[in-house]
Amino acid sequence: MIFLLVERSRMHTRLAQAERDRACLALAENVGSVATWMVDLRTRTVFWSDRVFAVHGRDKAAGTPPLDAALDYYHPDDRERVRKTFDKAAVSGGPFYVDARIIDEQGVERHIMCRGICNLGADGKPTELFGVLFEAPEARSFGTFGNEDLNTLALEEDYPADA
Repeated sequence: MIFLLVERSRMHTRLAQAERDRACLALAENVGSVATWMVDLRTRTVFWSDRVFAVHGRDKAAGTPPLDAALDYYHPDDRERVRKTFDKAAVSGGPFYVDARIIDEQGVERHIMCRGICNLGADGKPTELFGVLFEAPEARSFGTFGNEDLNTLALEEDYPADA
């Protein structure tokens, strides 16, 4: 009985921390005009924040698209490169960035930049891809950012990926 009470208390603590983390992430998204997404590599389940829906012009009521359909938003000329970047991160467990175009649900081409990390399971194998994206200013890509800006975006150095 005591064991169950202790476990219940731990679960409530973890849930409260998860709710605080979610609230902080939502606030950061609003302040920084960024969007977050996650892919569970075991189930291929995709999670999009509200801002990802907005960038893609997708009604949230339509739900998050399956992984392949989410990748289909990328411009046909960028799609294979983006897919290879995500696949490489999913295998290596390393950080990634993408500088590409998407075609939103209204047919509007948008230039996005995405930086992400791979979360690792207890066995050291990749379990999730976690990305932060934002719409790039006109004619500005990762290639045109200075080193200071790239270091600011280098999440892996400041927040190692581990689960």
